Amino acid sequence: MKGLLEYKNFTAEIKDIDAKSMTVTGYWSKFGNVDYDDDIIAAGAATKTIAERGPMGSNEIFFLNQHNWSQPHGKPSVLEAQEKGIYFESKVAPTSYGKDAIILYQEGIVVQHSIGFSTVKADYDKQGVRTIKEIKLYEGSNVTLGANPDTPFTGFKSLTMSEINDQISKMIKLLKDGSLTDEGFGRLEIALKQFQLEAYNLGKSSLESKEPISITPEAAKPNIMEAIIKQLEK
Repeated sequence: MKGLLEYKNFTAEIKDIDAKSMTVTGYWSKFGNVDYDDDIIAAGAATKTIAERGPMGSNEIFFLNQHNWSQPHGKPSVLEAQEKGIYFESKVAPTSYGKDAIILYQEGIVVQHSIGFSTVKADYDKQGVRTIKEIKLYEGSNVTLGANPDTPFTGFKSLTMSEINDQISKMIKLLKDGSLTDEGFGRLEIALKQFQLEAYNLGKSSLESKEPISITPEAAKPNIMEAIIKQLEK
């Protein structure tokens, strides 16, 4: 619906993380691909809004933590509508949640960015696919899975069992490391439970389905799931 605030999650292409200066560079979104809501954000959809509201305009576009306006990281120093997507460069303020975000980036646990925007112009094709041709961009956020119930995560649909297991291992390692704040651990625990549930459902469906799914034979073995559960129960 035109004018309604929307969120879109994207698997992040993180170009660089400089922990010392707390600077992140990468992409907030991608252009041209059909997402799981049957939407396409067209190349050029963000050109006008970035020119008007970005660093070279009124500078009203923020970099947030988990779409939380009470937890701003700052404003991007560079924001560009490139051919691939919305590219950004931004410092992260040295707050407790900002330090958590840098740790999660470094450990490869934050692999999602999401944008908060409203649709200005869009068309639908005969199959019901919506091509978003112009947006008004308000913010881009780093997203830890499950951290915000108003921004449901859909990236599991593109993950294999092996990739899910890899993320679970990273999260367990970080939980044992003890370097996050209490709030950071809370967000990570929620994300870990979501991954655990998805890994269970994916493993179960692979055993019940008559059609093979795109996971490695090793990843489909029940003993992998037992190992994950035992690690979580420690």
